[in-house]
Amino acid sequence: MTSVLVVSVAVFLAPSLLQWAFTGRLVFGDFLDVTVYRAGGAALLHGEPLYAANLPVGTGSFPFTYPPFAAVVFAPMAFVPAWLCRALVIPVHIGLLTAVVRKCLRCMGHPDTRQLRRSSTALTAIVFLLEPIAWTMWLGQLNLVLLALVLVDLTADRRWSGLGVGIATGLKLTPGLFIVYLLCTRRFRAAGTAMVTSAVTIGLGFLSAPGDSARYWAGTFLDNTRFEATASPSNLSINGTVARLIGTGDVQRIGWLVLAIGVTIIALTTASRAHADGRVLLGLTLCGLTSTAVSPFSWSHHWVWIAPLAILAIAHASGALLACLAVLTFAWPVHIVLGLDMHFPVLGISALPPWHGLEILYDNAYLIVFAGALVATHRALSDRTATPRTPATGGM
Repeated sequence: MTSVLVVSVAVFLAPSLLQWAFTGRLVFGDFLDVTVYRAGGAALLHGEPLYAANLPVGTGSFPFTYPPFAAVVFAPMAFVPAWLCRALVIPVHIGLLTAVVRKCLRCMGHPDTRQLRRSSTALTAIVFLLEPIAWTMWLGQLNLVLLALVLVDLTADRRWSGLGVGIATGLKLTPGLFIVYLLCTRRFRAAGTAMVTSAVTIGLGFLSAPGDSARYWAGTFLDNTRFEATASPSNLSINGTVARLIGTGDVQRIGWLVLAIGVTIIALTTASRAHADGRVLLGLTLCGLTSTAVSPFSWSHHWVWIAPLAILAIAHASGALLACLAVLTFAWPVHIVLGLDMHFPVLGISALPPWHGLEILYDNAYLIVFAGALVATHRALSDRTATPRTPATGGM
């Protein structure tokens, strides 16, 4: 664990140290989102509205975008000093990422040996470089917590499988797609557990904040314009692509809905085939990527399921996928080579300004990688149709 900590901290500090070298500013993360979570918990405790207006955070104000149940979970943070909440972000995320990497390797069939722990150290440091992971940590975001909840829940052979998915869905709606995935893979007991758990989180939200819950479920949860415009370059989902191509409005919303449904059907069919073929981790990863792709709004830090995809690509030496992931990985050299603003050195390709129309490629880099993973999985599964199945490895 010590080696993981040392390597991971070194990797995380590298962009901030480069920022200091090139700009004279030294920032190791602004941890904005964890302070928003704390503000949401405090608002709930003080009987203040969660969604009627932005929450005061430091010298600014920001919207609370999560279900009321999330505010219930965040409420204990209100009793913890803000500085301590921020200080805990990096060690907590290092622990979570290490657990995720080890769980991925175990899911791929590797025994829990010293060699596995050494491999986990190296892979944790590599995965740290991925923009979604570094950006999640920089902000103190919830994404890695949700990934760990779902991954541990659905790779453990236990009676209460689905509980983690239900809790994750209560904290943020996008993991709800895993309930559909459980149905597609005929794990009906786990799907039922997830649905009941999710319903309980909604009920707890109504008990704790009935007015806020009524407001949220009446339509607030659909309004991404509370925090940013749909056509913003920061929106790296299918909806953002459609909005940038044709503008916002009824046509855009219908187009996104049609595409989202079509992509979900194709992706979950492919993920279910992977699961049936014994590639459990691959199926979960495709479902996680799908939930981000079809979401109404997805920042780059939402794409944390790129991390398990990177582990799969490394383990199976998928050259093309590794090349694509490398473009998404090395965030801070983008700023140095192109002379961009180093205020957020962990942002990479998603921060590039428009240039000669090529933004159509780098604005959609995550969607392109997702599409490539789907195609690669389909081809791999098709190539195996005439050969006997081997023991599960979770691979591609």
